Amino acid sequence: MLNPKPLLRTIVFGLLLPLFSAAYGSLAYGQDFSLTASPLTPVAVNPGEAATSIIDLTATGSFDSPVSLSCTVTSSEGDTGALPTCVVSPASQTPPANGPALTVSTTGNVLAGQYTIIVTGTSGGLEAQTSPLILNVLDVPPDYTLSVSQAISPISVYAGLTAQATITITPNGGYGSAVPPNQVTLACLSVSPTQTASPYCSFTPPTVTVTGGTAPTSVLTITTFGQAATTTASAKPSKWRQFYALWLAVPGLAFVGLGARRGRRNRFLWLFLLLVVMGGFVMLPACQTTNNGTEAPNGDVTPDGTYTFTITAVDANGIVPSNNSTASDAATVSLTVTKAP
Repeated sequence: MLNPKPLLRTIVFGLLLPLFSAAYGSLAYGQDFSLTASPLTPVAVNPGEAATSIIDLTATGSFDSPVSLSCTVTSSEGDTGALPTCVVSPASQTPPANGPALTVSTTGNVLAGQYTIIVTGTSGGLEAQTSPLILNVLDVPPDYTLSVSQAISPISVYAGLTAQATITITPNGGYGSAVPPNQVTLACLSVSPTQTASPYCSFTPPTVTVTGGTAPTSVLTITTFGQAATTTASAKPSKWRQFYALWLAVPGLAFVGLGARRGRRNRFLWLFLLLVVMGGFVMLPACQTTNNGTEAPNGDVTPDGTYTFTITAVDANGIVPSNNSTASDAATVSLTVTKAP
């Protein structure tokens, strides 16, 4: 005789199994997220430049847990040398979120080629979500750029005085890695406006050695022309100068003593000479010399105004700064000159 209980259990289990499966699928579906990353901007960079991407996190169902974000970089050619670096900020975000930023940075040592960036999001025991990106690093010829790393000081001077700034030479694309290293000589390409007795520039050192990975500097000095040194009488001589001049007369007193031993005639002669010497020393502080700095050979003075210098350079192979190709990118320094009071 057939036992109905096992058959009944089989029928009930068969009916409940789809319900359990549906419930489990609904639960799993409510605890998930998706991750997408926008294309890098720009998609191609020169060595030393960076690209960015925006990561979008979307919650599926009722998911509301934090997602940890990370990234890795690999070379399409299998190169493991100087790879670009990537950073996601913030490194953790709870969906929905549109704004975690991925930054991929390169250095001058990164080789030209195509690189793959994998953005990964993880949360608890859920399956990791990934999004691939492509970055192209361009093959640029080795060169260098000039920049004003320390602004000119002071920014305004009297005619005849000087001001200084610091110029940095930055190598790009492996520039300076050759043996022997590159020698770069600095100069001023132009000064505007051009005037009679315009300021002129000089560099210390005038030639710098550029080696791979270093950015040497040189001090730029701008010199203006002032009036010639003049000697004028002072209505209010310094009391210290008078005091100093009186002390200089002390040796003369010794001469008087010597003259006293030779008779009355010589005594008056020595006294007269002493008075002449003392008078000269007392009047000396009443004269002062004014030096207004560098004097032009023809006596001209740098006119009032603001002068802008464009900085350039050249190496032994004739390579000039890459940022001098346009006037807006070139390194410039401005100095204001006013007439001395």
